[in-house]
Amino acid sequence: MEFPFAELNEVNSTEAAVGQVESLYSRKPALAVPYVGVLGVAAVVGTFGNLVVIMTVIVKYFCSRRQRAGTTRNDAGRVVIANLALSDLIVTAIINPLAVAGL
Repeated sequence: MEFPFAELNEVNSTEAAVGQVESLYSRKPALAVPYVGVLGVAAVVGTFGNLVVIMTVIVKYFCSRRQRAGTTRNDAGRVVIANLALSDLIVTAIINPLAVAGL
């Protein structure tokens, strides 16, 4: 059984050498339009959501520091969440728009 989208990655070597490689949009617009739409929405929502998570971690850090000076806190959990949100922010804000532009 063949992968249904296998032909999307296949590029004829003579077309690539001449520079006549067609984009996904020109070959299969019915597949490209929803792809661009989903990536566009994911980029906007993901960027906003990750910024909210990062801001929440920062605000909670400073609030807990001011209120509970000298007590033990779970800072490691906040650092992990902030790192995950930052790496996901890079993907949603930079990589996804570049993937749409490359399409």
